[in-house]
Amino acid sequence: MSAAPLLLAWLVFASTPATPTAAPKSVYALDDDAFIDQAQADLEQLERYTRGLRRLQDEVKQSRALYLQKQSVPYTPDQKQQLLTTWATFFDYFVSTEVIRQRYWDFVKVPSLTQPKKHAWGFLLTHGALTTELAHGLTYAELTGGRKQLETLLDEPSAEYGVPPRAFARFKDKVIHVATTTQLYTGDTYKEQLRPLLVKAGALDAPRVPWVMQEMKLNSEVAKGLLVKRGPTMFAKAAVDVTQDSTQRAFFPVQRAVAEWMGDTRVHRTGQPLISREQALGVLKRMEPGDIMVARQNWYLSNIGLPGFWPHAELFVGTAQELAAYFDEDTDVKAWVATLPGKPASFSAHLASAYPAKWAEYSGKDSHGDPIRIIESISEGVSFTGLEHGMRVDYLGIMRPRLPRVDKARAILRAFAYQGRPYDFDFDFFSDQTLVCTELVWKSYAPSKEMRGLAVPLVDVVGRRTLPANELVRLFDAEHGRDSRQLDFVAFLDGREGEGLAKEADEAAFRYSYRRAKWDIAQE
Repeated sequence: MSAAPLLLAWLVFASTPATPTAAPKSVYALDDDAFIDQAQADLEQLERYTRGLRRLQDEVKQSRALYLQKQSVPYTPDQKQQLLTTWATFFDYFVSTEVIRQRYWDFVKVPSLTQPKKHAWGFLLTHGALTTELAHGLTYAELTGGRKQLETLLDEPSAEYGVPPRAFARFKDKVIHVATTTQLYTGDTYKEQLRPLLVKAGALDAPRVPWVMQEMKLNSEVAKGLLVKRGPTMFAKAAVDVTQDSTQRAFFPVQRAVAEWMGDTRVHRTGQPLISREQALGVLKRMEPGDIMVARQNWYLSNIGLPGFWPHAELFVGTAQELAAYFDEDTDVKAWVATLPGKPASFSAHLASAYPAKWAEYSGKDSHGDPIRIIESISEGVSFTGLEHGMRVDYLGIMRPRLPRVDKARAILRAFAYQGRPYDFDFDFFSDQTLVCTELVWKSYAPSKEMRGLAVPLVDVVGRRTLPANELVRLFDAEHGRDSRQLDFVAFLDGREGEGLAKEADEAAFRYSYRRAKWDIAQE
């Protein structure tokens, strides 16, 4: 047996055993072009997750004293909040990276001679994800492992941050595992032997491939350095937890069978969200310009690095005709518009004159032929979108600000000003040059001298002030029933992954939804 097949055999042998399950269709079932498109998209995601983990590592270094605090000294509430948000953010990135690794793991079954592109790209994604996990995972495990008070805190369920019970113990089992370490060393050797195939597949010159090759090298050096220096100690500390935790593979989302199912769902449910077009059209009849939406697509989670079940928020503005009908004849809106430069005839006329190019785009249709109805910040930037993009998701919640129409008009005017700006991958709420999805909603409705707006408090996540979409639903729940509440319930379309559909749910279900675990495969 030659060296390369032998290494492949070792990679297969080193794979963590999977719980028996119905074999899902694989990403490798795609044709070559579709597969490479998917692989390049996942490589872009991997780069984002890696940048996020590096930022997180910098934050942890700055608060290292907290992690080294004497275990006899109880953590304060603020310290617990900092530790939990850091862990939840790390968990988010770690699981997301593992999903990519597991999705491409079957490259070992793809013949390199007959399918060189799939074999080469599959290895790049698999080993790139593994080295990222181990470099950052072992660093985090070295800092946190063996500290009783800290491990107890991190192992407790934290639904508000999207972390399931015993997640920390299961994380240790994955990152401090002989099989995972074997994959690291074997994969590094195989990478060097695979270079001719990478050249043959045309992969080395593709976007981000030089980056991932360098990243694999750097991360592997970090991981191996930690294993040489601290490996025996970490393995010894983890051994008891691992042997006692015999049920871990039945729940933890990074377990191979679950991750494959996630990848299969993502590939084969593309363009087939749980919410049907008919359901989205039905909900539209109850909506008004200025409504706030929270949305979720399973396995396409945006805002990786922010905790919570709900990852995305959007601002509903309605069609140009609906917007004009809602605002233009309102007395307060007309009085406000009369004070604006040029004394426009109406609110819609002001938008058209102040932002002619944006108004033209907004008045048109999307790529599906639907009217534009939504402003949202997505990876392409702050965009005008329609029903298919913004509402045909897997879960959709709609809330209505309890504000006069003139305040909603001012919010929409602000949103128009932000349209076209880049997406904020750093979640920096103190810059207006780039915006994340919740930042668009938050800044559009921010109180000012001229408008009451919405008082939505930012929260600390890993030392920065930001706003996960989950916090909007938490606020709705906290204020429910009060005369001073800021938001009213409009609708909730609740996905059912197992049934392949969504059902309309009531206000009570929506109030509870933000407590769901972000990575709970059952989706309750």
